[in-house]
Formats: sequence, C-alpha cells, structure tokens
Amino acid sequence: MFFGRGREFLIPSLAHRFIAEMVDFFILFFIKATIILSIMHLSGIKDISKFAMHYIIEEIDEDTSMEDLQKMMIVALIYRLLVCFYEIICIWGAGGATPGKFLLGLQVVTCETSVLIAPSRVLVIPSSNVSMTTSTVRALIKNFSIASFFPAFITLLFFQHNRTAYDIVAGTIVVRRNGVR
Repeated sequence: MFFGRGREFLIPSLAHRFIAEMVDFFILFFIKATIILSIMHLSGIKDISKFAMHYIIEEIDEDTSMEDLQKMMIVALIYRLLVCFYEIICIWGAGGATPGKFLLGLQVVTCETSVLIAPSRVLVIPSSNVSMTTSTVRALIKNFSIASFFPAFITLLFFQHNRTAYDIVAGTIVVRRNGVR
C-alpha cells in the first residue's frame, strides 16, 4: 500500500464530536426559531405560544389538528433541507467544518483508507478537502436518517476511528483539524 498520498491526524474524542453537534444544533435551532417567528410576524399570527409549541418545538397534543400536523411536517421537511444545506456549504465550502466542528478544532476530510498508527492517531488516505458531491451525500444520509428515526451517528460506536455510517458511505472521516502535533 502506498502511503505517500496520506496524512496523519488525531481522531477526536466522542465528547468533542458530541459538543460540536450540540453547537451546530443550537445555531440551527436559533435559525429555525428566527425564520418561524419572522413568518408569524409577517403573516399577522398573534398566538405566539401555540404557534411556537407546534412549529418550533414540534409538540403534538390531543388538540393538534390534521391540518396542523401537515403544516408541522412541511416545516420539519424544510428544516431538514435547511440543515442539509448548512452542512453541505460548511463541509464543502468552508474548509471541512461546520461552526461547531470549527470551534472544537475538528474537520471532515476524504478517506478511502485509514490506518491506525498509534492510539487515536491514524494515517488517512487521501485526506483531501471534501467535494460538493461528497458533502451532499454525507449531509443527506446524516440528516434524513435522523428524520427517519434511525440516528446514524450512533454507528460511530461500532466503526473504526469513530467513523459513522454516513462517513463510510460518503468516504469521509472527522479528524482534529491540525493533524498530528
């Protein structure tokens, strides 16, 4: 095997990956809330509490009508597409990192092969920037697996080097941004 094309990286801990996801979740939740509240304001809806519970928090109770459920599904789909767009642009166009990953020093790079060199150190081949197509595949699998109640991120507990199923399918890996120190 020819290792000249690869680069050494540190594998981030599960805690770092989780915190990065939480940062991104809160950023996206704030964006979602802002968009929904703007739509409410522009459309003249006055009952903010009911609307917020249905469309921001997505709470369903016995008083939720079929029409409300349909609207909630549309909002949820639009939100999933927004999240995909956010991840595609960040991973492809912003150096391989969403804001959460960037703040924690993480990056997504291409990975055909990863070889363990030392504990938490891997040689990643080819370790290049992620293309738009690869970023799109990764984002769609990640976000629509969550929407279908199969959290694909849990698979990082079972694959080598904390890779998830969507990383393996897309040919990517999450690493510490600065490589090996």
